[in-house]
Amino acid sequence: MPESTSRRELALVTGASSGIGAEIARVLAARGIELVITARREERLATLRTDLEQAHGISVTPIVADLDTPDGARRLFDETVHRRLDVTILINNAGFGLYGLVAGQSEEQIASLLQVNVSATTMLARLFGESMCSRGHGYILNVSSFAALQPIPRYTIYSGAKAYLLAFSLGLRHEMRPHGVKVSVVCPGFTSTEFHAVAEHRKTSWIRMTTMPARQVARASVQGLLRGKAVIVPGWFYKLNAQLVRVMPPTWGAAISAAVVKS
Repeated sequence: MPESTSRRELALVTGASSGIGAEIARVLAARGIELVITARREERLATLRTDLEQAHGISVTPIVADLDTPDGARRLFDETVHRRLDVTILINNAGFGLYGLVAGQSEEQIASLLQVNVSATTMLARLFGESMCSRGHGYILNVSSFAALQPIPRYTIYSGAKAYLLAFSLGLRHEMRPHGVKVSVVCPGFTSTEFHAVAEHRKTSWIRMTTMPARQVARASVQGLLRGKAVIVPGWFYKLNAQLVRVMPPTWGAAISAAVVKS
């Protein structure tokens, strides 16, 4: 989207109650883009709405939604249709991680992670993407992870889910480009969010040293999306590591990652 365009944009941000999602909402609002923000925590959405409307004079619509259900994505999409909210920018940010050995994780935990990180994200891209293609305009940003480039033992299922998002986004980009829809995927490294607390993982000293502010990740994500970049890797440290991963034997990368995250 050229910065000089007069087209009215409306962005939907999932997982907007905290972390990268909330920061992406702030970055978009600062550009004058109206928002639909969604998450499970209603009070946080209400607070964010007030902050953004007062600071930027835009319209912000909060929708409480639970993507950890088989019909969560469809319900969210139907709600935007019911409210006549024509979303032109989809930020697929909702997700979480699980730390620990796969053999020690419950079936319910695994199913929940795959539902939110894979199934819901895929279905939202499918539903909103169809509408965007019919209009001949739109943007989709899928939030993956550096773990998609370099698998992390003890975050094994999360790494696999994020690797799927990377491949899915690149394929979707090729399919939707002829219809005027730009698809990007962002692969952030360690970021200052609630991620590790939710995953019940105590941060190692290396993680603390290489953690980026969520606002930095958000700015790079939005800038890359609006410029039509395919794969976005925020931060020079992670950009360099992305190049190293390409030439490193995969087993080496996994071994290094295992050492980095092991508490």
